[in-house]
Amino acid sequence: MRHRGLTLFVAVICSFGISVWTLDAQEKKAGQTDWVEGYVRAVGEGTATPSGNRGRDQLRAVRAATILAQRALLEMVKELRIDSETTVEKRMNQEDRIHTHVEGTIRGAEIVQQSVRWDGDTPIATVELRICMGGVGACQTPKSIMNALALDHKDEPAYAPSRRLNEMEGGREAPIPQVREVVPDPNKPVTGVIFNLQGLSFSHEYLPVVITIGEGNKPFTVYSVKSVDPQTIRTYGVVRYAHSVEQARQNPHLGDNMMTIPVSGVTKENMIVIGMDAARLIWETTRHGNDYLKSAKVVIAEK
Repeated sequence: MRHRGLTLFVAVICSFGISVWTLDAQEKKAGQTDWVEGYVRAVGEGTATPSGNRGRDQLRAVRAATILAQRALLEMVKELRIDSETTVEKRMNQEDRIHTHVEGTIRGAEIVQQSVRWDGDTPIATVELRICMGGVGACQTPKSIMNALALDHKDEPAYAPSRRLNEMEGGREAPIPQVREVVPDPNKPVTGVIFNLQGLSFSHEYLPVVITIGEGNKPFTVYSVKSVDPQTIRTYGVVRYAHSVEQARQNPHLGDNMMTIPVSGVTKENMIVIGMDAARLIWETTRHGNDYLKSAKVVIAEK
């Protein structure tokens, strides 16, 4: 039975006179998911029935607040998108091993802030916990949600086009197309790529898919989990996020000659669409031993 451990723990602490509740998410900012910085945070608040022993009552209140923060974290993490077909919750339900690893990661969440205030003899504890998503931002630790999900074993979603970027030219050499504001120095190897959403609506996910539409309206996959070396996925993930192109350019992972590709659309499956000229440029610049896609030197910027 899922989450039995957390449920039993709440039942036990309530039997000792501890009350638990969560804060209102909008008014008191009980939780936050930040794909740019790469973390999920949640707050729990709890109290204990006065027993005459203030030290013990305070400990019980903190335990109650902690378990509520853990439960809030778990609910938020379960909603994270791996791709448009799969959430973390779905992956947990599919594999008991993933379920166990995710819950273990939640129990090891970092305590960001802890406080206790008193209403007479009644302690009211507040605990804020944070856990790294892994790979997508500055919050990095081996005990991350990404590592618990074992995404290096995750296949492409079914909606990703089977045709790949390297099949697009059909073996023909093609001139490097002209794409506005793409490469700072065209005489140097490209070191990474920024996909500029230009304000288009896109749902953040661990394993995004970038496509282009070729001749005859044929879709090609430009970038996906299949493009990245498995060891890189385990360590860094497949993508990072930024609020803006300017912020993305400050990411040292991209190197000093990254190019910026404008996004032309987002499909109903949440796939990012770029123009054919931009895709051809990526195809050309990842040849000859310079496959920055394989190293996941990719950032998606919101605008």
